[in-house]
Order: sequence, then C-alpha cells, then structure tokens
Amino acid sequence: MNQSKTIIQPRSLSLLVMTLTLICGSAFTESPTTIPDRFDPIKVDPYMGDYEGAYLSVGRDPRPAQAKVIAEGSDTYRVMISTEASEDPYWAPSIEIDGFLTPEGFRLEGESSGLPWEGNIEKGEMVARVKSRYGGSFALQHVIHESPTAGLKPPEGAIVLLPFEPGTPPDTSEWDNPTWKTYTDGSMEVGDEDTRTKKEFGDVRLHLEFCIPYVPEGRGQDRGNSGVYFQDRYEPQILDSYGLIPRGGDCAAIYQIAVPPVNACFPPLSWQTYDIIFRAPRFTEEGNQSEFPWITVELNGVKLHERQMITHSTVGGAGGFVPKGPFRLQDHSHLVRYRNIWVEELEGLE
Repeated sequence: MNQSKTIIQPRSLSLLVMTLTLICGSAFTESPTTIPDRFDPIKVDPYMGDYEGAYLSVGRDPRPAQAKVIAEGSDTYRVMISTEASEDPYWAPSIEIDGFLTPEGFRLEGESSGLPWEGNIEKGEMVARVKSRYGGSFALQHVIHESPTAGLKPPEGAIVLLPFEPGTPPDTSEWDNPTWKTYTDGSMEVGDEDTRTKKEFGDVRLHLEFCIPYVPEGRGQDRGNSGVYFQDRYEPQILDSYGLIPRGGDCAAIYQIAVPPVNACFPPLSWQTYDIIFRAPRFTEEGNQSEFPWITVELNGVKLHERQMITHSTVGGAGGFVPKGPFRLQDHSHLVRYRNIWVEELEGLE
C-alpha cells in the first residue's frame, strides 16, 4: 500500500503558504485567471485537517497519536483524537470532542470515554488534556498530507484529457462543455451541467486529481459533490467525506454499489487523486452482453476496491451496457476542481 507524504505545518504563516503553493500547484501571481482566496486553506480555515504527535501520561513513554478536525459550520468543529491500540484504554484513549472559535482563539471541550477534556489549538499546535490531576494529554501538530500520485505525469502513449502545467490554464478541448472555468494553477472548475469527453473508451487506466471546496455547513450529499463516470454509466463518487465512516454514497464509493473499506480522504481544499483501472463489459459475436464490467480504485494511493464487479449503472448513469463510452464529470452544483487527467487504453484487459 502506498503511503501519503506528510508535511509538518511550519510555524511561519508565510512559509506555510509557500508550502501549500508547491503542493497544490497554485500560482497566486498569475493573471487574468488567478485562483481566488476561497481555494487557499490557510485563508479559509487554518484549523481544519490532520494533526500528529503523541499522548503523554505520567510514568509512561509518549504514545503516537493523531487527530482530525472537521469543520461543521458556524465556527464549530468535530474533533476526533486517537492513539495506537492498547489493552489499557486509559493509556490509549480515542475521543471525540467539540471545537469552537472564541474571541480568545480555538477551544476544545467535551466529555468522551467517560472523562472531561479541554484544550486549544494555537499556531498549528493542538493540546488536549483530561480535566483531572492525574489525567494524560495530547500534544499534536498540524500536518498536510499529499497523495503519492499527485502530479503524476502521463506515460508515453497516454491520452491527456486535461493537461497539467502549473501557471497555465489547461486546454479543455477534449471536453464538450465550454462553461467549465479554468485557472492559472492548471485546474478546471465545475460549470453549468456535466461535461463529457469527446472520445469514447473501453478498457482503461485513469489518473485524475480533484479538489473539493470548503462547504462546512453542508451535510451528506450537499458537501462538495461531484463524480467521475466511466462510459457515462459507472460513478466513483467525489464528495467531502473527510472524517466519516464510509457509506455507499461517500467519496471513493462505487455509488451505492461498493463501500470503501476505510476512509482515505483528505480534508477539503486538498488535492486528492484517483488512480483507477476499468475493464469494460464484454459482448458475444452477436452483440449480446456476456460479462459485467469491473473496476479497481485507489484514492490517495490507498487501494479501496479491487476488480469490483458492476452489475448495473450507478444512479444518474446512462442505461444498458456498451463496449465504449465517454468519461463524464458531474455538475452537482458544487465548485469541485479537476486537474491532471490522463488515460491509458488497455484493450483486451484480462
């Protein structure tokens, strides 16, 4: 299993902005289509995301720990903190508490695992402690994960559907909807209605990168929703599912067909990657469908589905089975962005 890269959040805000610029390929000084502030996670919400560090308790060695801070709107957050498993629950607590902004800063408070907790986040550092004389505490630092396949270059012979050159708006001529907007960071944003490729495909390997907008008030399917359809029929979902227990409609699900076994999502405003192999349905010489299609899906370098059989179109997909069809990117009224989309044709895939 590939592992995502981890970048520790610098204490200096200017250094952190530079780091994120390198990660997301952003070109803030370009014109006339410079990306707006709503794409910058530091300007939008410097608290959300992943934290890593240790759980500390008197008389014991530090224990590795991690946290997720999920924005839920109105300056409120859901904060999930956990340690490596242990037979002693007091030495390996997993807690879920509230986070909220106050005039004094970001506060943590709540009861979990039968104990009262409190803490704060300041300058990228989280401290959470049991409100007890003998309680332990978490000391964590904000980190930014990058997919191991972010920016992956197309191999020789691949068909480039959305070229990625940071500092240059991408060429969208392979797509049929001119309302989708392009930016100087090399991305294309959802426009009016879906867009499809002009070319049709059968067996393929697809690489695609996407960035989900910040919609903290949204819930369920109303939180950064889009999707990529194979042959205009079969959808691996795109959605802000960060910090959730995966279900059939969450990110990386084969929509309402196959649920991801684990959550491999990054926070919104991160660049995430799909690396997918798709085998088209098979037909007899008479033209009758004889084998169902299957799909293998990796999200951010984590394999979530392997040769998953698909027996019918997903919701919103065209009906029936075809040997070839276009890719479709979904407009679901959310400003999801895409970049670096390319495909290898794999005719005769076993």
